[in-house]
Amino acid sequence: MVKKGLTLIEVVVAIFLVAGVIATGLLLLSGNLNVIKKANELTIANALMQYSIEEVKNIDFPPVYYDRQGYFGDRPQKRISGTDYYKPPEEIDPKQDGNDWTPPDYKDYYIVKRFDFRYGPAGYPDGFISAVSSNTQDDTDLAVLHRIDIYVLRKRGNQILLKQTIYRSRDGLY
Repeated sequence: MVKKGLTLIEVVVAIFLVAGVIATGLLLLSGNLNVIKKANELTIANALMQYSIEEVKNIDFPPVYYDRQGYFGDRPQKRISGTDYYKPPEEIDPKQDGNDWTPPDYKDYYIVKRFDFRYGPAGYPDGFISAVSSNTQDDTDLAVLHRIDIYVLRKRGNQILLKQTIYRSRDGLY
């Protein structure tokens, strides 16, 4: 007697194997899509970082050309016993401090923050210009070196994607 058809156990095993192959394929596809999404995000973040670096490099060091200078970045302040001081680099929290320097087309997804730390003739790190006073000479004129920290953050979740530090000296080297 010739047996025709499949037994119930054979059908269940075949369905289980096909389901396993399909599930594995979907997991691989999902993982690849996440990798592609992160790669695209980092590519755009890199472009925003490069844009901000070029923007900083194109600023003439004050006070050489007063009509062509711009702002290197924000200078967050703190108050100690009634006196304002600038925060040093180690006290900066890019998730809280600073303004948004993001180009308008990317403001929905990214935040670019720039912080300017100025150093006087005493050198780095001892010459950090930290006192803020309207009675003294503008610290821009006293600065010999600018340290600009640039951060690119993801807007959703405020996660830091990239950080770069740039140095600009009075002689134009960076």
